[in-house]
Amino acid sequence: MIRVVDGDAGDISAMMTIMNDAFDPRFGEAWTAAQCLSTLVLPDCQLLLAKDVGDVCGFAMSRWVFDHQELLMIGVARRLQGQDIGKLLLCETIHRARQGGRSKIFLEVRDGNTAHGFYLKSGFTPIGRRKNYYKNADGISPDAITMLLEL
Repeated sequence: MIRVVDGDAGDISAMMTIMNDAFDPRFGEAWTAAQCLSTLVLPDCQLLLAKDVGDVCGFAMSRWVFDHQELLMIGVARRLQGQDIGKLLLCETIHRARQGGRSKIFLEVRDGNTAHGFYLKSGFTPIGRRKNYYKNADGISPDAITMLLEL
């Protein structure tokens, strides 16, 4: 049974295992351990871990400023993708944002990423675009789509 628990800087190794598995290196979306650690030490950052028994199988990291929350990333082990673990992590992120008095959640997703459809189905609306934001190994530069969920 998958459960969502709070994580912290001590979980960085498990988080990086998922990060390196879940994100295609061609697009440069994955963060380094140093980037994750520097974000996790901020008081306004939240790390959620999806655990199956004791094994981490996914994560969600977000941060907030005043009444806005930003979903920085969700990652799920490739072998477990499509089993609603990402949905579970997103629902818990939204639930905690509401509990914390947030009024909006923002995120960015690469144009062409299948996660775009996942976010649309979850109620997020596209509100902007960063042209040529991502740089991939094939010399293509997909846009980043900015999305919003009103809480």
